[in-house]
Amino acid sequence: MATSLLTRVKARVDLHTSHRARGLIQGRGRSLFKGSGEDFDDLKYYQPGDKVSDIDWKATARSGEPLIRQFNEERVRHLSIVADTSSAMAATAADGTSKREAMILAAGMVCFLAQKNGDLVGMVAGSESRPIQLPSRSSDGHLELLLRTAQQATTTAAAPASSAWLLERAFRVTTRPTLMTIITDEAHPTVEDFTLLRRLKTRHDLIVIRIADADPLQGTALEHDVVDVDSPREIASMARTSRKVARDVAAYRQARRDGVEEMLDRLHISHMLTQGESTVVDDMIALLRSREYRHARS
Repeated sequence: MATSLLTRVKARVDLHTSHRARGLIQGRGRSLFKGSGEDFDDLKYYQPGDKVSDIDWKATARSGEPLIRQFNEERVRHLSIVADTSSAMAATAADGTSKREAMILAAGMVCFLAQKNGDLVGMVAGSESRPIQLPSRSSDGHLELLLRTAQQATTTAAAPASSAWLLERAFRVTTRPTLMTIITDEAHPTVEDFTLLRRLKTRHDLIVIRIADADPLQGTALEHDVVDVDSPREIASMARTSRKVARDVAAYRQARRDGVEEMLDRLHISHMLTQGESTVVDDMIALLRSREYRHARS
């Protein structure tokens, strides 16, 4: 019987993380998801040491005394995985592994953390012609279905990437505030998606995980054919050995990366760029640690 994807994820997390990192995952996951699971409870008078950001200015104006909002933490949090299952994600990652398998490992990490804390996970994926949506649940069977669905949908025959469609879909179908993890490649989301991301951020807490593409020229592996999956065609060996082409490609990719990262920073969205399946676990732990540190200071 084949090992489940969720079991494989748990084994990889255990294998590739240090004792200290394992403690973060197993014992303190709820603080990582702080900010997306609080319900308004009541108003109280401001006391020295309370957060100024919690002041309800309208209620303060009505009463003439500074009042702050109190919140009750939900027992169950809702998480959403927005998975890019386009043909581009069936290609090779920068570390030589499959971008699809790196995506499944990243999604599995979210599922693993959520399950540790009794949280619910849903998914939005697919394309306009074949949309995919799974509700928020927490059972082993549901999480395995979620990972399998994303894996099976991500093939070279899938539709080309459309981050605009995916973000718009996520906004329309995910009405409850969630911690939303967007998993895609280094080209997405594009700088043209700024408005869509800003609108998503008004409702959800966002994390963007980007998986780096392999060198599209593969100049040191000329014995292998290289095919562009977005518009299937073989890249000629002449282009792959040209120094000018290599410089132009490198400059274009760096400018694109800088543009995307600048946009995400401007929107105050947690994000990372990982090299592939071999690095995604450690990179996600580092990202979640930085979020925990920021929440502890806020």
